[in-house]
Formats: sequence, C-alpha cells, structure tokens
Amino acid sequence: MNKLFTGSFAILFLLTSCGKENEVTVPMDVQKQLESFEWSPIVSAKGTTNEQLKHKPKDCEKDNVYTFTFAESANKFTVNRGKELCGDDKLTFESLIFAEGQHRAFAYDKEKKSIKFADSSPYQSYEVQLDGDQLILISRNNNPLAYAAPIEYYFQGKRTAATK
Repeated sequence: MNKLFTGSFAILFLLTSCGKENEVTVPMDVQKQLESFEWSPIVSAKGTTNEQLKHKPKDCEKDNVYTFTFAESANKFTVNRGKELCGDDKLTFESLIFAEGQHRAFAYDKEKKSIKFADSSPYQSYEVQLDGDQLILISRNNNPLAYAAPIEYYFQGKRTAATK
C-alpha cells in the first residue's frame, strides 16, 4: 500500500511539474517593448506580398490607442477608443478584436511569436513583429479547411509617460 501511494505521488508530482515548464510566458524583451508604448493604427507605406493584405484603418479607428499589460494572472490588450466611434462596422480591427469590450486577454506563443486571444477560434492567431516603435500584427487563420489570407495591421508606438 505504501509503495502504491509513493508511486502515485511521484507520478502526480511529475505531471504537475511538466505542466509548469510548458507554460508560455512572453520573453522579457518583447514584453518591455510592447508595454513601453501606446500603439496607434497607421497605414503602412511598406510594400506587401501577394499573400498578405494590409488593413487600412478607417477614420473612426485612427484616434484609437492600444496598450499591452502583462501580469501573472492574465495578459491584457486594451483599446482606448477615440472620439469617433466605429459603431456597427464589423470590418475594423477594433470590432474584430474587442466587439463591445475594452479589454481582451491573450496568451503568447514563443515558438510562433504570436498572440492568441481568449475565446477566439482555435485556428486564429496574430503574429507579432516589432521594429523599434513600429508594431505589425499579422492575422492568421490556420484552419486547413478555410482559406483566409493573412491581414497585416500596422501600429506606430508613442512612449508611455511611465517609460519616458
């Protein structure tokens, strides 16, 4: 009986240890860069490939500001909406990500360098590309049954008061 208890305890310990090792955290350099800026949508001047479409922010989106917050309990992506609201336009970044809310929890995948929003499709993710004060989120749908071209969302960063 004692051997059975010890064996069960050892297996349980190994399983819980493995789970903690596999938890995905955002690399500190990426976390600091994302947190250091308030991100505003911009129209990119960069060229685009045939497989990727560039999102052109609508007027109602241009005065929005997006921020990232990292915490042990949950990472959050937040929108601070500008003066002009987008209303029922479902083709805006704001509507696609936030619907009626102001915050959206997300997880980060270190291997793919992408974020996945809570309660989103298991196939949907956003690749994160950072270059100084420029951020590109590339929407990807990895469902093998659906063809959806990646969409690039461009943002310009402005340092937050806390990081100046």
